[in-house]
Amino acid sequence: MRQQDVTYQDKLDELRLDISHPNSRGIVFVLLEGETDIRLFRKLFNSDCKVENIPGGNSKVEEATEELSNIYHLVIGIRDADFIKLNNIEYSKANMFLTDFHDIEMTLIAEKEVFSSILSEYTDIQATNHDNVRDDIMKIIEDISLLKWLNENENLEIKFKETNFQDIISISNLGIDFQQYFSRLLSKSPNAKITDFSIILNKIQVLKSKNPDPLQLCNGHDFIKAFAKFLRSNHGMANISDLLLSGIFRIKYSKEYFIKTDLYQNIKRWTDNKSVAILA
Repeated sequence: MRQQDVTYQDKLDELRLDISHPNSRGIVFVLLEGETDIRLFRKLFNSDCKVENIPGGNSKVEEATEELSNIYHLVIGIRDADFIKLNNIEYSKANMFLTDFHDIEMTLIAEKEVFSSILSEYTDIQATNHDNVRDDIMKIIEDISLLKWLNENENLEIKFKETNFQDIISISNLGIDFQQYFSRLLSKSPNAKITDFSIILNKIQVLKSKNPDPLQLCNGHDFIKAFAKFLRSNHGMANISDLLLSGIFRIKYSKEYFIKTDLYQNIKRWTDNKSVAILA
């Protein structure tokens, strides 16, 4: 069966069988949403755990963690914080852990040494300007990020998946043609509750006035798309794709950075309590 054809129930049944096997005794099962997350966390954890992908998004990671924790005591789930921290929502699901920032990609991007090492590798931008470049990329996608936050808060039923914006980015103006982007979204969102662009602009301006932390606001995949466009447009990296750039971030990110995160510390408290060792 192809990976994309595996359903949530298929995976849950597979994990139930795996957990019940004698060889799994004492092994920690770590549940994640995305396949690329698996590539990262398999190098951050040791061999005393199994890192598994759960189809269906963050809610399914939570569901699977709860179900499997009822039959086996060494199961944890890691999910993207999304807008939970930005909205000051108390999150206390058993055996579930949140990323420090919006998602795992933004956690990698937040590590200045990682971002700086990529700029040093592929551009001649002076190190003193590297933080400014990162801020500029987040500025480019700010309106997209604010719209996603608004969509989450007001359940506007705007569908963002597979709607490209790289071709309407203006690197020089640090933004995108937001009206055109909104039109693209509406063409794929038949149930959108707000279609008036002026109303959307007013609402995201209210959110912008709250001065949200861009590391909590921005989606990491959006950042990498904009960053790839920046490298292709300004620095002769014509062949650098979003997929390749994502992989470079994962390669550059190591345990020494992970140890500094709240996510690491929270998981360590859990493993200490369970007398297991899956961390460096």
